[in-house]
Amino acid sequence: MTTNYISSLSLLNAPRSASGRLQAEIARTTQEIAEGRYADVGLALGGQVGRSLFLRQSAAEIAALKDGNGLASSRLSASQGALQQMQKTADAQFAALTGLSADKRVAAMAASADDTLTALTGLLNTTSNGQALFGGTNTAQGPIRDGAAAAAKNAALSAFQTAFGFSPSDPRAAGLTAAQVQNFLEGTVAAQFADPNWGTTWSQASTGTLSSRISLSETVTTSVSADATPFRQLAQAAVVASLGLSGLSADAQAVVSGRVTGLLSKGSAGLVSAQADLGRSQARIADANTRLDAQSTLVAKEISRLEAVDPAEAKTRLDAATTQLQMSYALTAQLQNLSLVKYLG
Repeated sequence: MTTNYISSLSLLNAPRSASGRLQAEIARTTQEIAEGRYADVGLALGGQVGRSLFLRQSAAEIAALKDGNGLASSRLSASQGALQQMQKTADAQFAALTGLSADKRVAAMAASADDTLTALTGLLNTTSNGQALFGGTNTAQGPIRDGAAAAAKNAALSAFQTAFGFSPSDPRAAGLTAAQVQNFLEGTVAAQFADPNWGTTWSQASTGTLSSRISLSETVTTSVSADATPFRQLAQAAVVASLGLSGLSADAQAVVSGRVTGLLSKGSAGLVSAQADLGRSQARIADANTRLDAQSTLVAKEISRLEAVDPAEAKTRLDAATTQLQMSYALTAQLQNLSLVKYLG
């Protein structure tokens, strides 16, 4: 007959070794109940963990696109506000000039020209979230140079002096013909607002505009550059108005007022076109966000299908592990009380 030794030490250590496993199971199950997903996704999914990782990457990309679309929408809204204000100013000036008699238009233009230039340059230097709205791809600095309006006005006055040999305020200016004034405005002055003079005097913006990726397969233009033609036309109209050409003959003044109102009209129309382009971008972003929301919902459902834990099943496992741990503690306590001393004597 073989006798096997039964050690009280082995009986004591058995529940102790089980308690560590049960405590780990309780901690893992508690985490799964709190988060609603497997604590160890790789262990639970096995070969399907690659799909889970791919879905989570897709969800992160969709979220990043939504965040980018929010910033793009903010920039577009601010740009639209600035463009609308410029257009209203141009339209108001045009309406005011057309309501005046021909002999009063040039003087009225000169009176408001400096304020117009200040407002225009201020709006073109508008920023949103620390970025210049009309800087094109150069968003780090204001697109219109400091002192650009004053420099352009001085350049136009100097050009007048060079072309005719006297200043606009000189009495001899009354002797200039309409054709001479027209050639000066449409040639010499207009050249100051064309490249490369525009970049030298006025603009430090880039000609290229910003594009934003708004969905997994779509990009849109989300800015307007200060180098665009409507801004040059409005600036030119204000500079011509600021020259103080009320000393010209009636025919020459008609040429000046016609030039200014023509530039205002073209500039306003260009601003309307720019607003329409940005409006289309805003509509495409709104549509993209709708699609992204739908994609996000589908991805979230698939992730939940793979990783989600059944709360009822997890609660059952937690209760079972807790009960076993309590039993292990009770058995350990009873074994600790075993002693041969109690049975001797």
